[in-house]
Amino acid sequence: MARYWVAFYRGEGRMMDRVIRFASRAPFSHVELICQHDRPRDGNVVTCLSSSGRDKGVRIKQIELKPGKWKVYEVPWAHPDTWARAELHLGKPYELWMMIWSQLFKFNRHNRDKWFCSELIAHALGLAMPHAKSPADLLRAVHDNTRTWNYAIARQKGLVDAPVAATDLGPEDEDEIPGAVG
Repeated sequence: MARYWVAFYRGEGRMMDRVIRFASRAPFSHVELICQHDRPRDGNVVTCLSSSGRDKGVRIKQIELKPGKWKVYEVPWAHPDTWARAELHLGKPYELWMMIWSQLFKFNRHNRDKWFCSELIAHALGLAMPHAKSPADLLRAVHDNTRTWNYAIARQKGLVDAPVAATDLGPEDEDEIPGAVG
């Protein structure tokens, strides 16, 4: 059974990447959805699904996870139809202005005919208010939902006193999640 991963881009990128990082007050400017059996590693070329301004909208693309530019997190609680939910929007255009308005001013409006990266992936994962999710907000949601998922699994196995595993985040990653408490 394939597993889901979300890759967060933290490379320098272009001017728009800097604007997104500034608006969301986080080190990430873009996200990609990955569906495969094994954990994607630095240097791997993986099949990704997202919406990209560079590619003018929702697309599937082979991307090399260049070391130091991507951070990948597993999403163990993702529904098996997550990829299909995103794939339904292939070819739809990139949503630039609503993304900017929603991040700078919390405009809270969106157009289902256009998508920005974190909005599309949040929608595919079934998260509430996907149009309000910056890459940093999406990372926070992945972190929080994975923590809850891991706790539920531990409880189900009768490991009531088991520690709540946050995700594969280590102490060095806590500063990448705005608002995270270590």
